[in-house]
Amino acid sequence: MTPMIDIVFLLLIFFLWTMQLVQDSRTELELPREDGDQSAQREPAGLIVNLLADGTIVEGDEPISLDGLRVLALSTSSTAGDEPRPRPLIRADRNAPVERLNQIMNVLRQSGHSGIRLATSPNS
Repeated sequence: MTPMIDIVFLLLIFFLWTMQLVQDSRTELELPREDGDQSAQREPAGLIVNLLADGTIVEGDEPISLDGLRVLALSTSSTAGDEPRPRPLIRADRNAPVERLNQIMNVLRQSGHSGIRLATSPNS
């Protein structure tokens, strides 16, 4: 009976931890409205970058500079073996400066990332 209780507590800790990670990547933003790609298969999340309406770049809970993003992007651009690298996702507020979005995309491309995704909200 004790091993069963241990497993239940480990699963509980695991699910609470993963819920916290999901919340970190879900900064409240007003995303651009576009239907986008409607594929049924979900792609694994790689680097998630949030761009706020005031032009602040946020990764996780922390605001970062373009130089900090460059370092982070370089550290996530390398993979071991033949595994495909998850594509980065940019979640930009629809009121964010487009110049800042272009700067983020350029940093990601220069760091070796390709196929950068842009999050949208479906038209209603």
